[in-house]
Amino acid sequence: MSSESNKLLCAILSAFLVYLLASFFSELIYLAEEKKDIKLSYYIKKPEINSVSINDNDEKGKIIEITEKKLTELLELADLEKGKIFVNKNCGSCHDFNMPIKNKIGPSLATVLNRKIGQIENYKYSKTLLNINKEWNILNLYYFLEKPKEWAAGTKMSYRGITDSSKLINTIKFLKANSLKYED
Repeated sequence: MSSESNKLLCAILSAFLVYLLASFFSELIYLAEEKKDIKLSYYIKKPEINSVSINDNDEKGKIIEITEKKLTELLELADLEKGKIFVNKNCGSCHDFNMPIKNKIGPSLATVLNRKIGQIENYKYSKTLLNINKEWNILNLYYFLEKPKEWAAGTKMSYRGITDSSKLINTIKFLKANSLKYED
């Protein structure tokens, strides 16, 4: 390219850069007050057909209490495949679900159902989980997976919990089916 075409190209790029900077600064100056009043934080939930929900109200308008019997009923309606997809997407990076038992960042969940809490070999649990003298039944799994930091304050698990009840039930169904797969 000749020096004249280089000068022309440089002038065009410089003019474009000046235009971008001027528009950026003018937006900061003139629209700053308007932007303070605008609050765009909303969530549109896509309705699921045939979803399982625990928070449905009964005929008296009270929230249904979670019991092992109610969870068993809900697990019958849960979608195993959706649970598997959710677990692989959200839990698979920290937990392994296959035999032989291999721990990752979190302990193996291959045989989690009815296993004593905090007792898998070669994994360093938090003191909180070591001091819980219970088993991972469906009720304990439900409460832990819903709000781990509340159910076991001091747990090392950083996951905030599964807030969508249908995803939570689907996840428990997958964990149950996966555990039963490895029983003798």
